[in-house]
Amino acid sequence: MANRFSRPPKQRRRARQTRSQVLVVLATGAALGLGAMAADGYMMAVQRQTVAAATSDDDIYTGSILYMPPAGDVCRQLLFDNQSGRLTDNGNVDCERAVYNGFDGPKQWSAARIRVIASGFRDH
Repeated sequence: MANRFSRPPKQRRRARQTRSQVLVVLATGAALGLGAMAADGYMMAVQRQTVAAATSDDDIYTGSILYMPPAGDVCRQLLFDNQSGRLTDNGNVDCERAVYNGFDGPKQWSAARIRVIASGFRDH
């Protein structure tokens, strides 16, 4: 005589299948979570190396403002310090060198394309 608390064979198979499906979902979730954490750690390490590769903290927090003349290639350059909010006059500089020095546009852009776009702004 069968134990009155035991399940019929079909219910036992379904219970095993459900448990295995739950385990597969949990394992997949754990693998995805660990992969996301590893990718985040890698991206943070790359970002730290990029910041460390900068020449100094001043270079990271300093921006350049150029006043371009209607004609000629000599510009007046002001340096803006993002930490203190101060403007420093850098004097007259070569426009092309000042604009393209350190400009890191999208990787698929060529230097010629950037010059064409910049000259469009300069003519007006």
